[in-house]
Amino acid sequence: MFYRILSVGVAIGAITGPGAAAQSDPVAVAPAAEAQPDAAMPDTAPRPNPAPLDPFAQAIAARQVAEFARHERDPRAMLTAARMLQQIPVTDSADTAVGTQAAFSSAALFAEAKDLAKGDAALLMQIQVAQSTASRGVMTSAFGKGLVRRVLDVNPRNAYRFNVTAKGGEPLRIGAIGDIGTNMYIRLTDTSGRQLCLDDNADYAPVCAVTPRVSGSYRVDIGNKSAARSRTVVLSN
Repeated sequence: MFYRILSVGVAIGAITGPGAAAQSDPVAVAPAAEAQPDAAMPDTAPRPNPAPLDPFAQAIAARQVAEFARHERDPRAMLTAARMLQQIPVTDSADTAVGTQAAFSSAALFAEAKDLAKGDAALLMQIQVAQSTASRGVMTSAFGKGLVRRVLDVNPRNAYRFNVTAKGGEPLRIGAIGDIGTNMYIRLTDTSGRQLCLDDNADYAPVCAVTPRVSGSYRVDIGNKSAARSRTVVLSN
């Protein structure tokens, strides 16, 4: 009898002991609702006006692209250089004869592009269309008034001198693009003869850029160290 009671107790302990603890069902947790983005609001903030284009920088860049096109014999690069230059309005100075041509002009660069095209009919048509657009003249431009242009014949081992009036505190930039292969320089001095800028790097396209402290007249010397005359385009802002 005692044995049977003990057996029952052991059996009950086996069922209700720690090893048979009741397992609770897991509680399902609903996923958190995703945050909904706010409705797009129209951007009503005023936008700043775009910076005006820089005609002087583009003209100098056009000269560099043209130099690359000559080196690579690339007519499309030369066409790009011609189009870059044609976009810039220029005002010829009083000492530039009407119709005077130079190597650095959109017409001259278009002609070089045609030579480099070597009879490619499609490319020649593209060049012709671009040039005919240029011949209509620049009516409006993001470059504003553009640049002042002088076309000069600078004699060998000589210099051409002229004066410019500059405003104090504002950049004054002058570039001279001579015939390819010539050795040109620019010197800029004030009325006392003090040199403000000199670009004399045995190149055919020197540039001077200064910001005068005071308004006044400044002297510009465009020099030619070569043995041949140079038809030179002088650009200034």
